[in-house]
Amino acid sequence: MKNENGFLPLDIQKLKSIAVIGPNADQVQFGDYSVTKSNDFGITVLSGIKKLAGENVVINYARGCGITDLDKRGFDEAVAAARKSDVAVLVIGGTSIIYSGIGRGNDQLDKNNTCGEGHDVSSLDLPGVQSDLIKAIQSTGKPVVLVMIDGRSYSIPWEKEHLPAIVEAWYPGEQGGLAVADILFGNVNPSGKLSVSVPQSAGHIPTVYDYKPSGRGYYHQPGSPEYPGRDYVFSSPDALFCFGHGLSYTSFNYSGLEIKTREIKEGEPVEISVQVSNTGEVTGKEVVQLYIRDKVSSVTTPVKQLKGFKKIELAPGEKKKVDFTVNYEELSLWNRDMKRVVEPGSFEVQVGSSSDDIRLKGEFIVND
Repeated sequence: MKNENGFLPLDIQKLKSIAVIGPNADQVQFGDYSVTKSNDFGITVLSGIKKLAGENVVINYARGCGITDLDKRGFDEAVAAARKSDVAVLVIGGTSIIYSGIGRGNDQLDKNNTCGEGHDVSSLDLPGVQSDLIKAIQSTGKPVVLVMIDGRSYSIPWEKEHLPAIVEAWYPGEQGGLAVADILFGNVNPSGKLSVSVPQSAGHIPTVYDYKPSGRGYYHQPGSPEYPGRDYVFSSPDALFCFGHGLSYTSFNYSGLEIKTREIKEGEPVEISVQVSNTGEVTGKEVVQLYIRDKVSSVTTPVKQLKGFKKIELAPGEKKKVDFTVNYEELSLWNRDMKRVVEPGSFEVQVGSSSDDIRLKGEFIVND
């Protein structure tokens, strides 16, 4: 989600100690309607880091606080662990209900569920005092990697601004601790992309990438508390993390957008291709995303709609051609007579790495 100045992956060869802190650091989370939350049935992030870091790296663990409780008495131990470590991995988030009670174990530490069926919230802030714990660890001056294990995304604008690295793990499964550790230490190059837009706050909802042209105001002059603007007077309506966002330990270049069918008629598909190359130093996977916009229509249509995506793996310096086919019916809309039709006119092609990172654009025409 964030990796400032290539802070991740962590280099085990250069680290003498790692602080592993947080209510989900040594607690498995399998998600809603799982049969258990006992650590006997999975690998925690703490266990995964210990296994991969080896005996030459000292691991300093402190829980810090619970998921929902307001008790800050564990803060001092967590701050001390961070101060005597080279880096702090802070594992926060939520917890969901379980279906039955076999081997319940550690889930008794946090009996109050924050997510799942029948667990709605009016705020997207982190539960309990977890935000205060994050600020306390950040204030030590040690670099912090924030790992979020949760069933719903949280609004974390302060964390995005002040922490160098953020990883969204959701509920990572039985081997989740090893999976997270593999990402942190670079054994696996991350390639996931968000299937939702994360809002800046609950007040920014709905936050979607496929908004209507007037969906974010007319003047497009968002402001801030210091400098009020128009439309959104005190903030921007943009997502905190947009749909399709997700970082890699390498970089990718997009070029050579080709729209093979510049004009189509009823029933004909649109053939599109793009060249993608790995311009970094490690092998990586990229999710190439294709969006389409109906530029002029009889009813309002979104500024972009995802019409295709493909995941490719590239070695350093390697280039691949990615092909897309958009069928005629995928260009349709519901008109004022509530009929599904494809209207003639210009359509814009947008290809990129996420919904707000469009690298290439082009156009084609649908004829009568």
